[in-house]
Formats: sequence, C-alpha cells, structure tokens
Amino acid sequence: MKKLLVAFGCLLTFQLVQAQDQTNDAPKWEIGKVLEITNTNFNAGERPVGVPVDFVVEIKNISKDTVTLLNAKAGCGCTTPNFTPNQRFGPGQTVKVAISYNGGQAGSYGKVTTIYFDHDMTQTIMLTGVGVQPKQEPAPAQSANPVKQ
Repeated sequence: MKKLLVAFGCLLTFQLVQAQDQTNDAPKWEIGKVLEITNTNFNAGERPVGVPVDFVVEIKNISKDTVTLLNAKAGCGCTTPNFTPNQRFGPGQTVKVAISYNGGQAGSYGKVTTIYFDHDMTQTIMLTGVGVQPKQEPAPAQSANPVKQ
C-alpha cells in the first residue's frame, strides 16, 4: 500500500510540474510588432512652476489580434493617467491615455507612467521638463520719510 501511495504521489507531482510548464510556455508578444505608441518620451520644456502639463499618448493596434489596455499607473501622486481600464481594441483601432502632471516641482523633473496590456506587454511613458520659478518684479522702494497727512 505504501508503494502505491508513493507512486501515486510521484505521478501527481509530475503532472503538476508538467501543467505548470505548459502555462509558462505561452509566447510573449513583442509590443513593437503589436502596437504603435506616440509620445513615449514627452519633453514639456521649461514651464512656470504650478502650471500643469497635459499630453496624450495614442496607442494604435497594428496586429491582427484584439489587445486589451489593462491599466496605467503613475510613478507618483503628482501625475495622473486618464484612461478606460480593460479597454479592448481591435486591429487598426486606436486608444488614448491622457497624462496630467500638476507642475508643482521646480528644477528638472522626470515623471514615469507605465501602461499595462494583456499578453505581458508594458510600455513606460517618460515626461521630462524644467519647472521655472516666475521672475518677481522688485518691490518699489519706499521712502525713508513717512508721508504726513
């Protein structure tokens, strides 16, 4: 009876390992052969601090299969992607992801948003720019003698 249980356990383990190997053998899709993506590196240039930056990433399906835009995540709370989760789009169709950055940082900045698709495809979107403090006009000089009324 022990030999039968050991043999059954070995057979079950073999089947589990074999089934696991089969699920990992699914071919990964190469994103460049499936999708055309605009604005993957968007340079906003110099902008006054506090002025938001908004741009749109267009994603065109150039394959013969339907693709699903699963999610988009910004690397920080100052950047927000606007999109439709789990949006399916067929051959020749285009979807858009609008990305907004609040513009609150002075100096050089780099903001990352990652877009996730089915078939283990991801695309990183990079926003760069320079936040410039607005120049302040000097205050008018006050006279040393107060004005009497």
